[in-house]
Amino acid sequence: MIYNKYTGADLTFVICAYKECPYLEESILSLLNQSEQANILISTSTPNDYINGLADKYGINVCVNPKGGQIADYNFAMSQGETPLIMLAHQDEILHKDFVKEVITQINKSKDPIIVFTDYIEMHNDVVDDKQSSMIKIKKLLLLPAHCKWLMSTQFGKRLIQCLGNPITHPSVVCVRDKMPEEVFREEYKAAMDWDLWERLSKVKGSFVYVDKILLHHRMNDDNQTSVLLRTTNDRYENEYDIFSRFWPKWIARLLMKFYSKAYDNY
Repeated sequence: MIYNKYTGADLTFVICAYKECPYLEESILSLLNQSEQANILISTSTPNDYINGLADKYGINVCVNPKGGQIADYNFAMSQGETPLIMLAHQDEILHKDFVKEVITQINKSKDPIIVFTDYIEMHNDVVDDKQSSMIKIKKLLLLPAHCKWLMSTQFGKRLIQCLGNPITHPSVVCVRDKMPEEVFREEYKAAMDWDLWERLSKVKGSFVYVDKILLHHRMNDDNQTSVLLRTTNDRYENEYDIFSRFWPKWIARLLMKFYSKAYDNY
């Protein structure tokens, strides 16, 4: 059954660009070459000739955040799109050419969508992996309940897929703007800002929509924000322990973190 009439024109990709990322043009091209076209913007707090040159080359508007900072940049980017649907596109990620088509198809089949997200595969050294990693396979296990659309319309179901970890990959997520909280990402959770948001959204009326297709190539490198945080701070452990504690008693949350923190070796 079709509940909504969204098209690609109702979706805005906001590319979060930072400094002079060598993968930015490849990311832009993956958005421009979609089989169903969507709107594209670039958001940055580090404007430079490189970003402006690519924007001019492909006719994309650049929105400049005068404040800067990781969380401030993401919240600023979220505020730039004027369409009902918005996605923060990472500057080093590659989307499958049918990403928009598949996402729009599935979100239109959801009566009251909050977010829609997809499966993905990793890239190492600019080469797409031959098969999905062990970490992705674990996420797919956590997402087994997401195949039941009715369950994903309940608070229980939306929390069930998150209670043992965060299986929702942020670069694949399209958000329904009207469902987002006033403060989308929170500074105190900068090392787990996406999971903090999904947990809060699990209490919002509506559905999480899962597209079980590999529609994102997720680049793994030492320069992504997760890798930097793991090398320089203990914030991720503290943030994730706090979120686990929203689902479980603290002693169980501590036990889960002993296993969950092993995933850090993948970054």
